[in-house]
Amino acid sequence: MRFHDKVAIVTGGAAGMGRATALAFAREGASVVVGDINDEAGNSLVAEAEAFNGKVLYRHCDVSREADLEALVAAAEQHYGRLDTIFNNAGIEQPVTPSTDVTEELFDRVIAVNLKGVFFGCKHALPALLRAGGGTIVNNSSVSAFANVGGNLSYAASKGAIMSMTRVLAIEYAKKNIRVNAINPGVIDTDMNRRNRDLAANADEIEQRWRSITPLGRMGTGDEIADAVLFLASSQSSFITGVGLLVDGGRVAT
Repeated sequence: MRFHDKVAIVTGGAAGMGRATALAFAREGASVVVGDINDEAGNSLVAEAEAFNGKVLYRHCDVSREADLEALVAAAEQHYGRLDTIFNNAGIEQPVTPSTDVTEELFDRVIAVNLKGVFFGCKHALPALLRAGGGTIVNNSSVSAFANVGGNLSYAASKGAIMSMTRVLAIEYAKKNIRVNAINPGVIDTDMNRRNRDLAANADEIEQRWRSITPLGRMGTGDEIADAVLFLASSQSSFITGVGLLVDGGRVAT
């Protein structure tokens, strides 16, 4: 029960890596506030947590809107009295596209969700963490911040910028008892990845490629991401700040 009496926020917490992490926080004693735009999935998450007496509060939250992140942090303090950690997880993909074919609309949308969403989450969580006497931030970056196969310009740009933001905040708040880190997932078996795979004409080839570029030979799981997030959010990583933790099955090592 590493998070007994702690309060955590998870954005994009209704599905995939976010859902697994929100449930992991709840199982380890945290009171969890989940933000997402999928209200049906968010409400089902609450019911799933209640089945094991977990405390999860769901709020509709579009991370590209600053007011929604501000309200999500306020909900944590209003309902649970404090905030101890936030996992800025919400993000969207970019379809594989030649870089010269990326439209301004697509680029802006990916940046608005992936990068501005993390910025807004950090901006409004930091004052709450200071009021609590300190805490942790974990941002969801990507293996794409370090290694690429091309065709994902806006996505890689957003994830690389998240790493830079993470380092800036880690230095800025180190003496204020706030640690800021990131996780960098490789190919994870999530609804989003399965959806993108199934939309392609060569779905089987795509999945085989995902496996072939990962030395461990498989996709990661949401639970494996949750384990990494909870480690960085907990006192077990008390001397770690400003890092991007690769959870990529060895891909960047190749």
